[in-house]
Amino acid sequence: MRLPSNMLTTCLLAISLTAVSIPTIIPSASATTHSHPVGEDKGRYENESFRKITITKTGEGQYAIKGEARVNEANVRFVVTDDDKTLANSFVTASTGAPEWGSFSIDLKLDPSVKSPVLSLFEESAATGQRIHELTIPLPK
Repeated sequence: MRLPSNMLTTCLLAISLTAVSIPTIIPSASATTHSHPVGEDKGRYENESFRKITITKTGEGQYAIKGEARVNEANVRFVVTDDDKTLANSFVTASTGAPEWGSFSIDLKLDPSVKSPVLSLFEESAATGQRIHELTIPLPK
């Protein structure tokens, strides 16, 4: 059976549109907000704005955090929490800003009695001031 050319074209167009629309129906993992470490590999954490993150416990409640960031104006924002309590809320400047990767380091001193400290690295959206590309890392106790 032979289909008329306009019907064949319509069928092919419908098939190609279906194939294109599938990714927009199924959300990708990269579109979600990260509530846990992404790319954890033997103590290293990464996402689209942070990579080569290493955390070294240097003493009771003391941590050396190093890594690379690709963030607007080289501004690496961070917050440390313990449950609902904010322990630190600050920023450091990477060696260079986006689109390049710049190195940064954070020397963190917390009260040794803190139970479950969690570090959140992020950048602020230039348009809205909202946290974007957030990377959440539990600190070793």
